[in-house]
Amino acid sequence: MAHPDVLIVGGGVIGAATAFYLSAQGVKVTLLERRHDGGHASNASAAVLHPIEEPDAPVHIRKLSEASFAMFPELVDEIREITGIDSSLQQCGWLRVALLEAAADDLRARFRAAAPHGHVAEWLSPEDVWELEPSLSPAILAGIRLPAGAQLYAPAFLRGLLQGAAMRGAHIRTGVEVAALVTDGNAVTGVQLADGESIFAGHTVVAGGAWSAALLGRIGITVPVQPLRGQILSLHATPTPLKHVVFGADVYLAPKADGSTVVGATVEQAGFDDRLTGDGVNFLLLHGIRLAPILGSATFRRAWVGLRPASPDGLPILGPAGDWKQLSLATGLTMEGILLSPITGRLIAQLATGKAPDLPIEPFGLQRFA
Repeated sequence: MAHPDVLIVGGGVIGAATAFYLSAQGVKVTLLERRHDGGHASNASAAVLHPIEEPDAPVHIRKLSEASFAMFPELVDEIREITGIDSSLQQCGWLRVALLEAAADDLRARFRAAAPHGHVAEWLSPEDVWELEPSLSPAILAGIRLPAGAQLYAPAFLRGLLQGAAMRGAHIRTGVEVAALVTDGNAVTGVQLADGESIFAGHTVVAGGAWSAALLGRIGITVPVQPLRGQILSLHATPTPLKHVVFGADVYLAPKADGSTVVGATVEQAGFDDRLTGDGVNFLLLHGIRLAPILGSATFRRAWVGLRPASPDGLPILGPAGDWKQLSLATGLTMEGILLSPITGRLIAQLATGKAPDLPIEPFGLQRFA
């Protein structure tokens, strides 16, 4: 088999989006994923989407998230046209609500921060909240509505990216374990698989999520990415009791097109332990029902877990790895992997083919941890 131009390690949404954009240019791509069903964190995501609006978020991550968010409608349409897969993009709006005074103070800060960054936000009294969502808690003190808020179905989105890349000529291999990066001097020339097979390429992209650090560490590259466990569950009620994605009471509720309501998510430092736990599921049920009491009578559908790749400052790690040649990093996206996947895939595809990224990538470089 001919060597690919670009080899991608990791088949979550970051690796898949990179393959999608590379294959659109006719670049020969091979993508390797150790699981059979795609990325660990990607499939576990509720995929709620809005440009980052935390009041203290750095300007460069805000701009990156805004650019990525704007790409979704066209990207989802393109995936559907190529593959027939519908990612179920819903531009349903978000509500953030407060049940405690401290949470109301946080809402006020978010509301004040929204306008200077171009985000439309509406301040809501409790009565305004209940008019929009009658099923929410009677203890609500205030809320804000973000009309631009959206969501999609993460497994379909990931499957569409991978299938779309494959239909454009990318070679997608699942169920393969990458044991090591192959080097020649200070250049990465490919990978060796656990079964001993070597695959060589002109450029290698490591997008292995929480597993990226161990792989890169074998050639002396220190990447401060740790797994962050997120447990999540789904309840079903007919009709679906909510119309908006709702954040409050330390959880979020995402009403999906199939009639389910996703309740997420825990944020746990548990290493690579990807078990569902009684404490985690109990936390989600307790706080989800506190936020929307009607969910107490909903049918429990299922629960699942993902390990998110978390960086120390919560920002992605993108771009070159020091003096190493023919290597790009795309990891550490913490809880924003789905949101940032379109722009990250495009930027990494540009880097891998020797083009200048069309947005600044330096603020996300590994060198910031030196």
